[in-house]
Amino acid sequence: MRLHILENGHRPLQKVILSLMKATFAGHAPGPILVMSYRRELFGKYLARCFQEGMRGATEWSVGEVELFAAFVSRLNECKY
Repeated sequence: MRLHILENGHRPLQKVILSLMKATFAGHAPGPILVMSYRRELFGKYLARCFQEGMRGATEWSVGEVELFAAFVSRLNECKY
């Protein structure tokens, strides 16, 4: 279930950016982007920092390997992003 506010509760500049993303991603912006951009000052910037640290932190894997692994797991979990 997707919260309605995540679709429509963004600031004007964010709405422009999300509309460009929707044109690129087959009519919808990816869910994690919507969550991180809504009330970014309270939640999103901290979540984004955790994602970056988790995905790009100290690892023996290259960036491409991490992205491929994340895409594979998302596919297994039937995520749309």
